Amino acid sequence: MVRLAKFTDDNIINAAITLVAHCGVASVSIAAIAGKAGAPTGSVYHRFESRGAILARAWLRVRADFRTQVAGHWSRGQTRDGVDALLAWCRSEPIHAAFLLQCDDRPVFQETLSAELSAALEAEQAALDQCFRQCLERIQQRSTDPELEAVLRFTLFASPFAMIKPFLLQDLPIPARIDQVLRASHDAVLALDSTPIVSD
Repeated sequence: MVRLAKFTDDNIINAAITLVAHCGVASVSIAAIAGKAGAPTGSVYHRFESRGAILARAWLRVRADFRTQVAGHWSRGQTRDGVDALLAWCRSEPIHAAFLLQCDDRPVFQETLSAELSAALEAEQAALDQCFRQCLERIQQRSTDPELEAVLRFTLFASPFAMIKPFLLQDLPIPARIDQVLRASHDAVLALDSTPIVSD
């Protein structure tokens, strides 16, 4: 009779995501991950070579989810939809959102990662950067603002995350008024000039 694995890679990765979201990266150890997943520490080491490998896979999962649900709007130049999607994602996936906030841009991987994992991290970051660049290029066609890139970063994620962070990290619901504030901020900050695009 074949014994089914009681603990899966997903169980362990999800446990790491939850721990980071609630406690921060520095507080997460292999023992803590095993305890959260309800798995023996040996089972975790059997599946993952290091704590860093677990965090890297957790980061990849959350960032890919963010890119699909939120940044996809950026690549189409849908900045207001992007802000709305970020709010919706934070409400539907508060643990994922809190994980990103706890990690800042990327967790500090204290262990050396495999070449495969390192390449996957770089590829995911490049995919997210591409979404932003495509958004920037679309808006540059109708704006002459020399600080557009900084303004766009502020509008799409710096400002929304700054407003949402206190609620997420305290496990509090995001107030509905935040939506109105961020939409108004988007419309004011990204007020584009009406300079026409002249084609050759």
